[in-house]
Amino acid sequence: MKLKKLSLILLANLVGLSLMAEGYQINSQSARQVGMGHLGTAMKLGSESMLFNPAGLSFMKGQYEISLGANAIFSKVKYMNDSFSVDSDNPVGTPLFGYAGFRISEKFFAGISITNPVGNSLVWPNNWVGAHHVQNISLKAFSVQPTISYKLNEKFSFGAGVMVDFGDFTLERALTRMGALNALGGLNPAFKSVLDMYANVPSVTAKLEGKSTMAVGFNAGILYSPTQDLSIGISYRSKVMMKVEEGTASVAYAGPEMQSMITTVNTMMPGAVPIPPIDGKNFAAELPIPSNLNIGIAYKTSERLLLSAELQYVGWKAYDNLTIQFGSDVGNLKLVSNKNFKNTMIYRIGGEYACSDKFTWRFGAIYDTTPVDTQLYGPETPGANKFSATTGFSYKPIDMLTIDFGFQALVGQKIRGYVPETWNPNVNFMGDYKATALIPALGLKFNF
Repeated sequence: MKLKKLSLILLANLVGLSLMAEGYQINSQSARQVGMGHLGTAMKLGSESMLFNPAGLSFMKGQYEISLGANAIFSKVKYMNDSFSVDSDNPVGTPLFGYAGFRISEKFFAGISITNPVGNSLVWPNNWVGAHHVQNISLKAFSVQPTISYKLNEKFSFGAGVMVDFGDFTLERALTRMGALNALGGLNPAFKSVLDMYANVPSVTAKLEGKSTMAVGFNAGILYSPTQDLSIGISYRSKVMMKVEEGTASVAYAGPEMQSMITTVNTMMPGAVPIPPIDGKNFAAELPIPSNLNIGIAYKTSERLLLSAELQYVGWKAYDNLTIQFGSDVGNLKLVSNKNFKNTMIYRIGGEYACSDKFTWRFGAIYDTTPVDTQLYGPETPGANKFSATTGFSYKPIDMLTIDFGFQALVGQKIRGYVPETWNPNVNFMGDYKATALIPALGLKFNF
């Protein structure tokens, strides 16, 4: 029973959450739209509309349009309890996006896009107090979306695309708490020497890795412009279930001396240091990319100023649990960990002001609510309600080229969370978490 509980807590932390949006979803898929709060459902963005609202592709200018870019995510999570605090040391995240659209006829348009719909990169110090929950985690997915769009007239258009998603993940975490084995030093002076040698690193670490098979969903939308200045858009991206069919688990010891000591202790006292029999074994798991319903409105108040507002309803309730299924070599072990995510809303406002024919300034604000249950909350899932302020600009040096820059400053509310301890599910690992991020984005758009 102890072994099963330990394996359950270990494997239930398969995925973590991104700082880009609540949950592990990434919404910044355009440098232009980062600058105005990720708005786009009610806007005529040309090729970039393939993500925000495929109906907007019908208003692409020119015969061909290509948009390419990337974000740089500088993020940090701070953990605090009564006697300890630590900051994560996350690498710079670099989500990419690319769109290529072309005109088939006066009313019929098509294109293809590649984006990062979900992702996360979170690194805690190896020897921090919560290393037995998570040390580092990396999750990324790509979505390739062929899209078609039809403009019925200047007031109404619709579009749809097929999303083909795939990705991979890596998770590392300690299997024993820092200092949890120190009592073994009293059994044998040699054990104490080993424990002293590895006092500042976890005794045993587990690593989970996997690649998902390709999964398919759809993205569809309509765009209605009752006047030249007003547009209303609705778009829907379906849930996509990412499946890992042959993930690999591995176990590593701090050193050969530590492995020898634990083996000796378990020979003397079977199960004294429970290590789950997952080394080199395969498992299967499923992870949903949630559905998204977007409703937006955009209004051009003057020749130069455009304002927009948008609601995004995210179907996070699809992630109510995480199930890990091992094969017959681990007794067909099936482990279920409750996540209890809830559906959430994202609120956006923003606009753009054309200072001249070559330069446009943008601004926006985002309030993103968390789906996370604070009673099932660990350092691999640092969710919180988040506020973002954004700004950016576009510069058009020549007719065929536009350079877009966006910047987002994100601040999460301080939140206290609890999660059952690996060594005793009746005891909670608890603390306060605070997330921040700075996200510049750069894009290039070519019109032919």
